[in-house]
Amino acid sequence: MLGSLLFVFAFSVFSLGAEALLIDDLKQKYADSILQCSQQYPLDRADAELLQNKVMPDKESTKCLFACVYKVTGVMSDQGELSVEGVNALSQKYLADDPEKLKKSEEFTEACRTVNDAPVSDGARGCDRAALIFKCTIEKSPDFSFV
Repeated sequence: MLGSLLFVFAFSVFSLGAEALLIDDLKQKYADSILQCSQQYPLDRADAELLQNKVMPDKESTKCLFACVYKVTGVMSDQGELSVEGVNALSQKYLADDPEKLKKSEEFTEACRTVNDAPVSDGARGCDRAALIFKCTIEKSPDFSFV
């Protein structure tokens, strides 16, 4: 289940294509973050299957798992917002040798920046916004040829 969840997180954050998934550091960073966050926000098999099918379960614990991982990895700020700067820093680290993918990644992240304007009920917790980030990623990926 960790492997499939790792894929979902990597896809939902970067949607950069298969190359990003092959980077051992990135995979390890997400695996460690998922394990850390799943202690507080466990994920059941049914929810993992929904996520594999690119559907965010309507469960607070699943949304909060994403928020936790996003915060630990720098994708989300402590204020519970998408950190465009954080995602761009990660992209720079892992895609510095591929200027075309780096540019596409930055454009993609910019396209999802609007999730920060959406009203959410949980503020800095970020669980609701994490679900919006996931949704934006799934919806915008085809526009950037990431799927």
